Amino acid sequence: MEVRPVEDYAGLNLGQERPPLLGRLANCQPLSSVNPKLKAYSLRELSSPDNIRVREALLVRDLLNVLVGLEGAYIRYNNRYDPYSNSVPEFKIAKTMDSSLKSFSKRLSKLGKYYIVLEKVAEHWSDPEHGMVLHRLGYEIRQFLKHTYLKFITSRLEPEFRNNNTFSIREMEQLIHEAEIAKQMDLLYTICDRIDKETTMRQSVDRTQVDFDNFMNDLKDQGQLQSDVILATDTRILPVAKGGIILRILQDLIQENLGDRSGVHFLKTLLLNISTDYRSMLEGWLTQGHLHDPYDEFMVIDTMRQLKDTPLSLKYGDRLWDTRYMIRKDALPRNLTIKDDGELMFKILVTGKLLNVVKTSLGVKELPITQSSTLAMDFASSLMEGTLWALIIDEWYQRANTLCLELFLTGYSLREFLLQLQRHFFGYQNSHNLMKFLGRNMVDLTRKYRPSGIEESRIRRTFELEHRSRADLVIQLLNVQLDPHSFANTVAQYGATTTMAKDSGTRLLSANNFETLRNMLLQDYDSQIHSKGQGSVIHHLQFELLVPYPLNVVVTRTCTVQYQVISRYFFILQYYSRLLDDTWTEINKNKLWKQQFSPRVTKNFVRPCRLLHNKMNQFVKLLLEYFSSDVVDKESHHVINSQPDTVVALQTLLQESLTNVMTNCCLSQLAPIQLQIFDIVHKFCKFITSLRGEMQFLQKNTTLEPQDQLEAESHLKPLMNYVRLVYLTFEQHVQAFKEGLLHYHAESVDTSDNRRDISRIMLSLDLLPS
Repeated sequence: MEVRPVEDYAGLNLGQERPPLLGRLANCQPLSSVNPKLKAYSLRELSSPDNIRVREALLVRDLLNVLVGLEGAYIRYNNRYDPYSNSVPEFKIAKTMDSSLKSFSKRLSKLGKYYIVLEKVAEHWSDPEHGMVLHRLGYEIRQFLKHTYLKFITSRLEPEFRNNNTFSIREMEQLIHEAEIAKQMDLLYTICDRIDKETTMRQSVDRTQVDFDNFMNDLKDQGQLQSDVILATDTRILPVAKGGIILRILQDLIQENLGDRSGVHFLKTLLLNISTDYRSMLEGWLTQGHLHDPYDEFMVIDTMRQLKDTPLSLKYGDRLWDTRYMIRKDALPRNLTIKDDGELMFKILVTGKLLNVVKTSLGVKELPITQSSTLAMDFASSLMEGTLWALIIDEWYQRANTLCLELFLTGYSLREFLLQLQRHFFGYQNSHNLMKFLGRNMVDLTRKYRPSGIEESRIRRTFELEHRSRADLVIQLLNVQLDPHSFANTVAQYGATTTMAKDSGTRLLSANNFETLRNMLLQDYDSQIHSKGQGSVIHHLQFELLVPYPLNVVVTRTCTVQYQVISRYFFILQYYSRLLDDTWTEINKNKLWKQQFSPRVTKNFVRPCRLLHNKMNQFVKLLLEYFSSDVVDKESHHVINSQPDTVVALQTLLQESLTNVMTNCCLSQLAPIQLQIFDIVHKFCKFITSLRGEMQFLQKNTTLEPQDQLEAESHLKPLMNYVRLVYLTFEQHVQAFKEGLLHYHAESVDTSDNRRDISRIMLSLDLLPS
């Protein structure tokens, strides 16, 4: 049996005797350009005054078809139009039509074009790549066409045409304008046209270059911010217009139509409706730190959303705080810019990040919400209008900070953790254990550093044995290691990096693409100091600490590195203080030095050695006291006793405190001269401990006959000359250090505390015995 294809036909049956106009919309009509139709009645034959009502009625019937996107007898599609393509139709009007009627027909036929375009884009935007905002815009357009536009045609225009014999094309246009249908259709079409142009532009430009341009502009804008916030932004542009871009297009259109009250009301209502999902995402982010953005259209981006198996070291690393969540610049609504609203966007970003810290730490999925009267206000209108926008954001920001600060200060005892860091990195209330550690490792710490030497394992083993039973969190996490870079190189690199960042900023902003920028950064990196280890082991001693989550949100890796550098300086000071103490025992308690010498030996050698040692000892201890009491303790006290109201303030406070210590002259400008002084001290102490044989000879020759004194003189004179040379060299370096302090004092902030601190160490240095 032959099977014949059946052509489906769908119709709209509303139970009416006369089929309504919309019944024809269920199927595409045959095109007049490709399908022969019955010839339309000639308008020329109806040109007489008696037929004017007939002629106008024919045109009204045609326009009713055109308004719903169909062809009429006298108003038809252009020949190139294909209803199954994305092309936009233009309606052509019969040449024989009266000119006055033709002008009416042209104006009203635009609505038919708008109707076809709006129907197509509403269907096209249902594709997932366009995001929820465009999904909702498509839905709103369909609802408007169905419940406003088509309903108006079928309930007002079509009944008038059927029941009113005098219904004219002028009355038709008047009804359409009174209902503001034409205006609303025109606004919807303008929105769709702008969205289409925006997407076309995005798909035609070099998005990598646009990304770079945005990145550079972002750097410039953030450099002009009044506050010190650093906003993490994603400067890439989306391949299609969606999310905040759509909201921005509507907001721009509202601004352009501010003189039209009804048009603005229509656009604001539309904006409010299509922003529902966007506002829900924003509300979820601000209240729960939850980011549900399946189509990548929200202003906050999760850079790790695509990663399925995230390593724990990355998942809970401190870098995650800086890099996981960013502001997507391309999805910001109107009036939000990095330059003008950087602080507001910073609060939006940080609010959700803080809530994520709290939820992750507590292991909960939802946080309780107690809304104040302000938070209970219309969140939706405040977002779009901007009236309460900043106020609401600030309240959610404060709530997130209150929760997170309570978590840090109470749940994780952050202040106790910071005290532990000071105790083990700076020796705060821990000098006994510090000196005991140095005492047990003095031999290994004095040896010349070797990259693969056994000293590191011995020092680590001693450290672990001493602290195995301690319940202190920091000591449990602390590891001893020898840094391949000496302290001198580390400080030099830190200073070079800081200087490079200042000097190369303008040059980097001149780059014109990412490749050029990368080459500049690599060139700057290669120009930094990279030298091999040198000196004794103490100059390579370093404590390593991996701060656990979420404490690493506050004590970041940058802070840890600064703790390390400061502690290395501390340990070097303590080491030379201990070395000089041991030398004091040698020079004052050893029987070889206590025995009776000739007056010449005592006056020209023994006494100068003790005097020089005393000057060195006092100098090192003065440095240690100044740096401990006037620099580190002051900054640490400020951090421990502060009452910050936000987590960012706490982060900034700790970072600024450590930076103040790092930039103190002793650890920055004057570090090289101090290391030279320490080298002089080291050589002198080594010289003293190597004199035991000479001291025996000098003591033995106190009873020599005059004729044998020449031989004794040959031993004594080089020793005297060496001590004199060391004395002069040490004096010159100390004088240079004092001049550096004065220079630092002149350039530093002139506060009473600073003047007092500098004056005290200067006075102490001036009182060193001559």
